[in-house]
Amino acid sequence: EEFDRVSAMLESGEAAQLFTASFGNVPNVERMADWIATKWAPAVLRTFDLSTIRIGERPVFAARAGPGQVKVVWQMLDDDFSSVTVGQMMIKITETELVATRAPGDASKGYGEISRKPLQGESVLVRRLADAASQAVEKGLAERKKVEVEEPVVVTPPKPATPVETVSAVDTPPARSLDSGPRQAGARRSARRARGTRKEATESKPKSIQSEGIDTSSADSFQ
Repeated sequence: EEFDRVSAMLESGEAAQLFTASFGNVPNVERMADWIATKWAPAVLRTFDLSTIRIGERPVFAARAGPGQVKVVWQMLDDDFSSVTVGQMMIKITETELVATRAPGDASKGYGEISRKPLQGESVLVRRLADAASQAVEKGLAERKKVEVEEPVVVTPPKPATPVETVSAVDTPPARSLDSGPRQAGARRSARRARGTRKEATESKPKSIQSEGIDTSSADSFQ
């Protein structure tokens, strides 16, 4: 009946959640639960931080509490020096995660409600549960969850509008060939003019006059 009551509280969400670890896969849930109850928890409970608690409640032992579940029990001594369960930590293992929650103690002794404040040594167990998740992966009891990395979406900024330049059509003359010219086009070249022709004509005129025997030296000689 006590187990059913605690299970109902866990399923309803009334118990305080303390720790969660996600896995890619847990091949054998019961094997991992056995390792938590028989290997990991006893080693943690023997640590100095927990074994030296002398006043008030402290975690005393761990045991299986059902399929895939482990409970860590907190007890304290009452007035007649008898042990009383004042609270529990329920560790539930599934194929994809490990969840630890705070659960109530012995209802017949007045501890039927979940403690609103942390139990002594509870923070130590929560920190060690993170190590337990890593050790479970190293021992092959669980597989690490693969983190899917989404490729970043590259957004290309729009290009600024470029003003359209209006260019008028300009007739470009064809490139002139080196072989082109008047002679290539069929035009005749003008006759070559003799250099000094005009000068020779000017100088030859007095010579012609002298050759005819005309004396132009003076007017008296002409008479």
